[in-house]
Amino acid sequence: MGYTNAGKSTLLNALSGANIYAADQLFATLDPTTRRVTLPGGREVLITDTVGFIQKLPTALVAAFRATLEEIAEADLLLHVVDIMHPCAEKQVAAVMGTLADIGATEQPIVTALNKVDRLGDPGTLRIPPMTHQTPLLYQP
Repeated sequence: MGYTNAGKSTLLNALSGANIYAADQLFATLDPTTRRVTLPGGREVLITDTVGFIQKLPTALVAAFRATLEEIAEADLLLHVVDIMHPCAEKQVAAVMGTLADIGATEQPIVTALNKVDRLGDPGTLRIPPMTHQTPLLYQP
């Protein structure tokens, strides 16, 4: 899960070998997509690509995205994909965390994948937005 256009579908494709639609556009994913992935060691897990979050999601859209929100609330682990190159990454993280609080999905562990780190000219300039109760994970496709 994560803000719209953060790279969630691209990450699901990389993890699962799937070829689901991924595009550099807002709301390229409108329906949750789930793929089975075998982890090193043989354990199988289900990974679901969610619709992207936005700041101040209108009430009508919250209802339309209810299936995705229910998937998130029932997950054992949340993988929060953050476009670290976006100039508003910190506000986007806050919007996602606010939505999680609104739907009561704050008890699950959260791992954060910082997407697009490879686009940094100098990794020393990386500013990681504040992320309560999350474990950062650097992801490079």
